[in-house]
Amino acid sequence: MKKQDLWQLLEQNALLLDGATGTRLQQAGMPTGVCPETWVLEHPDVLTSLQLSYLNAGSSIVYAFTFGANRTKLTRHQVPPSQTEAINRQLALISIAARDAFRKAHPERMVQVAGDLAPTGLFLKPAGDLDFEDLVAIYREQVRGQLAAGVDLFVVETMMDLAQTRAAVLAVQAECQHPVLASMTVAENGRTLSGDTVQACMLTLASLGVAAFGLNCSFGPEKMLELMRPLGELSPVPLLLKPNAGLPQLINGRTEFPMGPEDFAAAMAAAIPGGIRLLGGCCGTGPRHIAALNRKRSAQHAPAIAHPSDCGNWICATRSCVQLDNPSPLPVLKADDWDSLPDQAMDAQDDEPPALVLDCSGLAPDARPDLSDLQAMSPLPLVFSGCRGDLLSHLLRQYHGRAAVWTDEPHVPYGALRLPATGR
Repeated sequence: MKKQDLWQLLEQNALLLDGATGTRLQQAGMPTGVCPETWVLEHPDVLTSLQLSYLNAGSSIVYAFTFGANRTKLTRHQVPPSQTEAINRQLALISIAARDAFRKAHPERMVQVAGDLAPTGLFLKPAGDLDFEDLVAIYREQVRGQLAAGVDLFVVETMMDLAQTRAAVLAVQAECQHPVLASMTVAENGRTLSGDTVQACMLTLASLGVAAFGLNCSFGPEKMLELMRPLGELSPVPLLLKPNAGLPQLINGRTEFPMGPEDFAAAMAAAIPGGIRLLGGCCGTGPRHIAALNRKRSAQHAPAIAHPSDCGNWICATRSCVQLDNPSPLPVLKADDWDSLPDQAMDAQDDEPPALVLDCSGLAPDARPDLSDLQAMSPLPLVFSGCRGDLLSHLLRQYHGRAAVWTDEPHVPYGALRLPATGR
């Protein structure tokens, strides 16, 4: 499937994703404390039955059970890293077989399997010890295994850090041209665990080329819709919503989710006229929730959506966004002394500018400086200036937002906003 093919389908109506998987497998007998991925490989019929139930309920896209199948999580269960690709392939093949069986019985239905990438549990520098490119390599292992099985697209889901989400998206793009759905999870304050805003995540990932952006897990439908609505007029990509069945409650020592299928579907129905095109359920939902949502979807007409063609003149860091209507004058950080940049940024922020300019004219074209400390210290978006050779591509690959670039080159990589340098 290509991104344009997915968009054409979404222009016609909302598509349904699946519901929860992990909690449903536990209900079906998966013990706590085991490696979920290897347990599913030993009990494939349990996953097959669940995914066929979702497809019969109306899901058009089911997620392969590769959520935790990255090498960092597998090694905690004594699975050798050398088996990562093979395990991803084997897990995805279970979903592929369910897809093919359903297609054979229902040739009129378009159903797809999304390869699933999710958090590794590690932290990038400077908060942790993980290098960004090492994380991209970790995700590429998963992507290769899932591609070998024949997945139709990818989903990067339940992500709590925009930087790590970028790494997963770049990993997919390095291996194939399949569409990527990107889905974050947020805390009560409406930000991710890393402090990223929903708008910054959308702008960054849309400019990077994802096929859809949204939120999953976190809360119930009402709260999630509040966070998604402001994106409707800004997002150049379709929006996705996959909430929990309400806030979890501890009842008799068990975690329960309060929303039954009809209540969940009624709350989710407001997403369709609001322009959200990919709908599903996360923790606490099951096939009955998807079936109820399918009935609501069938009874509603999805309105036409006029998405902007791109992210316009919006730029962002992970924690702040700004429309760069008049990009000058802005405080300028000199990159000649790279170690002093965090201090320069802190001093420049005293006057509350909307963004900062990073003047790289003093750096060699083959310089490979590390942006991690500067990004951690400063919440303001960056405008790059004076970059020569491959330096710009290196900096933009590291930048975990949507930067602007002063340049006379006709194109800039990684979805950055181009600002003509002539006449500055």
